Amino acid sequence: MGPLLVLLLQMSLRRGTLSAFIAALGIWVSDVTLIAATHYGIGGLSPLLSTVYFQEIVGSVGSAILLVTAAFMWFRDPPDLSEERGIPSKRGLLSAFAQGFAINTFNPFTIGFWSLFTVTQVHDRDLNDANAWAIYGGILLTIVITDSIKVLGARKLRDMLTPKVILRVQRLGALALGAFGVVLGVRVWLG
Repeated sequence: MGPLLVLLLQMSLRRGTLSAFIAALGIWVSDVTLIAATHYGIGGLSPLLSTVYFQEIVGSVGSAILLVTAAFMWFRDPPDLSEERGIPSKRGLLSAFAQGFAINTFNPFTIGFWSLFTVTQVHDRDLNDANAWAIYGGILLTIVITDSIKVLGARKLRDMLTPKVILRVQRLGALALGAFGVVLGVRVWLG
């Protein structure tokens, strides 16, 4: 349970399955970007990653993104699941992609995971590029499968939700994202 799960569930309920998959695509592109940055630039990134300012900046931006998203989720009207959804606009799909990309990219856990994984499992073991990318590919495939299950699971939930339950789920999602944002901010500034 994390901010990405909440994002995918909310996106699926509010904007439909296609938008949720596009948000997931943003998450996956962010992961590939972070993998490439850590794999090919770990030497140059190590001093940057270890500075207190980097963690404060990324943590603060991530916390702000989560808190703003939570506020929007809390105050917006719940979606009407009974109405038929058309194909989302290009702007709506770009927005979904950007949300997935930003929440994943500015999540210090994601940055920390890929950095630590690359150092301990790839560089410390002196894996060549082919072996390293095979491992990265396996992890990414697992992420793609689990994110797809989340999106499709939310689609199945739509049939069981009443407007009152939808509002509660939306508010619970907003509270969860807000809590993640607060915890992230506290960890960055007080931890």
